[in-house]
Amino acid sequence: MGLDMYLEAERTIYAVDEDEKKMNDELRKTLEKFFEGIDSIRTGNLDYTTVVIEVAYWRKANQIHRWFVKNVQGGNDDCGRYWVSREKLEELKKLCEEVIAKSKVIDGTVTAGHIIDSKGARPIVEVGKVIENPEVAEELLPTQSGFFFGSTEYNEWYLEDLKHTVEAIDKVLKLPDAWDFYYHSSW
Repeated sequence: MGLDMYLEAERTIYAVDEDEKKMNDELRKTLEKFFEGIDSIRTGNLDYTTVVIEVAYWRKANQIHRWFVKNVQGGNDDCGRYWVSREKLEELKKLCEEVIAKSKVIDGTVTAGHIIDSKGARPIVEVGKVIENPEVAEELLPTQSGFFFGSTEYNEWYLEDLKHTVEAIDKVLKLPDAWDFYYHSSW
């Protein structure tokens, strides 16, 4: 339960003859090797093959989700599947890199969840790492609260989500231009 987020790469390959169909099978094997263990490659058995690969996954990275909703989904937070241009992925990557570069991490306290008892809901506070001056993060990639959307704190886990995003986009953009990208979420 909670915010799950996916970036998929999709490509349709048309088979005209048996040689091309064989080539499509070889492409599938190459993709399976490239993405090591990805089990979400779906293909058809008609005169064309549509390959859909989950190329990035986030869990409760609400700042990234908020960016996609605002910049790709036109403000519609409806768990739909939306096309994402390479330029938009580059834009997100640059924002993540800027926030990472301008964020100094210091010792502090972080909320690690909540406990509910007869006194009500209380935060579970632990020693951790926080962003000393989160103004840049708040401006460029603000968090978003929601039903099981994860923490809205600007801490080490927030930055880990940004680092993961940069790594994922770097890998995704190595795919040839013939691939389309789609974002969707569920919560």
